[in-house]
Parts: sequence; C-alpha cells; structure tokens
Amino acid sequence: MNPPANPRIRCAYCCHFRNDPDYLEAMIPGLNCLSSGRASVRKQDGLCAHNELYLGADDWCEEFQAAQSS
Repeated sequence: MNPPANPRIRCAYCCHFRNDPDYLEAMIPGLNCLSSGRASVRKQDGLCAHNELYLGADDWCEEFQAAQSS
C-alpha cells in the first residue's frame, strides 16, 4: 500500500497513538531499566492502542482516526 498523500494521516495525529513517556514506562515493564521513555533514541515512537503495536509517529494504517485537538 502506498502511504496517504495527506501528511497529517500519520500515527502522530491518530487518537489511538500514545507516546507520552510516563505512559510508555507504565505499559512497557522494565523500559526504565534499559533507558527511559524520555530517551532521545525513542524519537516520537509510541504505542498504538488499537493494533497493540510499538511504532513510529510517521507510520500509518487504514484504521487512522484523527485525534481531537485540545
């Protein structure tokens, strides 16, 4: 599949994507032993609550649903 033409249809903008460091440390036991949810090598990676995957903020899928802006 080709990526969507709209660059805002990415995991970073999806309601299912969670990349808050505290959330990641809570959901991935032992992460803070290896490094931290705040590590620069993590970039903006996070967890997809819908597909239960750890992935990059620039990834995308057909299940995209725009996050509500606050």
